[in-house]
Amino acid sequence: MNIIDMRFDINMIKELIGKEFTKYKCDAFDFTNSVTQIIGIYIGERVFSLTNIQENVDYFGDDDDVAICRFTETVDDSVKSAFKDTEMITTPVGGTIDKILLINENQKLFKNDEELYNVWLTRAIIFFVDRREISFEKDNVPFSEEIVIHRGYDLIEKLSDEKEFLTAWSEGLVPECTRDIIEIA
Repeated sequence: MNIIDMRFDINMIKELIGKEFTKYKCDAFDFTNSVTQIIGIYIGERVFSLTNIQENVDYFGDDDDVAICRFTETVDDSVKSAFKDTEMITTPVGGTIDKILLINENQKLFKNDEELYNVWLTRAIIFFVDRREISFEKDNVPFSEEIVIHRGYDLIEKLSDEKEFLTAWSEGLVPECTRDIIEIA
């Protein structure tokens, strides 16, 4: 069985509770509320990049280009658009992070009752800032480099459906997908 773990570092996420979420920086929204490849997230004096960039990986038995979502500490100069001559916009937040939800997805693939793959990834992160919410979600299409952004309330209800993973598999392969919600406060 192949085990792949692409979840965000929970210890780094825990350090963000009680800190000021000052702003985020990304490409402007043209037609949708999603951006391509990178968002800069500014918390306290620290800068983080939320990226969703294609890499060639073992995708359930096929070498394929799949977007891998990461949350890492960086510097402001590294937060740049994936597109030439594109100026990013800054969205002020200006509030204290009360809680964070990590939505981790567990994707499994079976053949003849044998588990072939057990894959973990972070599908979304939701920040609760002064009783408001901001969510960043990795697009559900495996090769898509889009990150969907929502602001408002009850954003967990706006996330994509994990059941989409269950469709379009070859005969004899049985997919399974569940989500774990980790609350950090």
